[in-house]
Amino acid sequence: MFIGIDLGGTKILGVRADEHGHIVAEVRKPTGAIQGLDAVVDRIVEIIRELTPPEGVAAIGVGAPGPLDPVKGVVYGPPNLPGWVAVPLRQILEDRLQLPGGTPIVLGNDANAAALAEHKFGAGSEKRSGKPIKHLVYLTISTGIGGGVITDGKLLLGATGMAAELGHIVIDLHGPRCTCGNTGCLEAMASGTALAKEAATIVAARRETSMADAVGGKPEKMTAQIVVEAAQAGDREACALMDREGMLVGVGVVNCIHSFNPQLVVLGGGVTNAGDLLFNPVRVTVEARIMRGYIGTFDIVPAALGNEVGALGAVAVAVEGMRP
Repeated sequence: MFIGIDLGGTKILGVRADEHGHIVAEVRKPTGAIQGLDAVVDRIVEIIRELTPPEGVAAIGVGAPGPLDPVKGVVYGPPNLPGWVAVPLRQILEDRLQLPGGTPIVLGNDANAAALAEHKFGAGSEKRSGKPIKHLVYLTISTGIGGGVITDGKLLLGATGMAAELGHIVIDLHGPRCTCGNTGCLEAMASGTALAKEAATIVAARRETSMADAVGGKPEKMTAQIVVEAAQAGDREACALMDREGMLVGVGVVNCIHSFNPQLVVLGGGVTNAGDLLFNPVRVTVEARIMRGYIGTFDIVPAALGNEVGALGAVAVAVEGMRP
């Protein structure tokens, strides 16, 4: 058995699962990031202890927001964890837990880990896809945009473990400023946060839309979920926003296909709850912009693991970390 910890900005989800991704127990706690590093580590330790059976586990995986170095086990200043500057998280957990037999702890970027989970247990598994998938790109379209790449059956890590920051592909040199400091990143243009900002602009301009009613006329209360629900109800402005969203995500997907030549592109995250309102314009954009030689070589599908993808990603990282 393995333990997987999904460390997020608002919640920490821990699961105990087997090497096939079958969950047998889970524990969830608020992150409490504003309380600082020690408080967050305390909660991670509590969750691991609650999930550890008397006979122990084979390994523990921790999926954390990047940037991070999985080899050194160090987390470098993720924006949603204030005060985390070059934190040696793996060493801290090893020192705190003192697990019997020196149970290994494996650290991984959360988006990369999610890609590995979708490959091993989810949309990219042979059981779901109907064929062996050795080349996969995963994108999560949520508050931000993260991603991961599987190439020849293995997670692409790069020289220092920080490869595949797919949310920071630049798709508009003159686009809005991104939280990473660059401009025109896919995340700045097409994340759920960016989608909500576009909708807020429409409400502020007093254009006729049900989204204005949903936020009580207060643009600052806009969320991506409100946009998705309004579009599903047929709101014209919201549908136009989802068309734009799908086009922007599609441009990012084209870049990924040209860069990594995947068999499968898996899209997850809250914005994908829009279903065909997102996937149709994504596919139309990709078909229009892809180089002809790539046609018919890939599929674009929704993620399969839902809210457990982060924790199962940490399990997948732990399983892979145990292999020679």
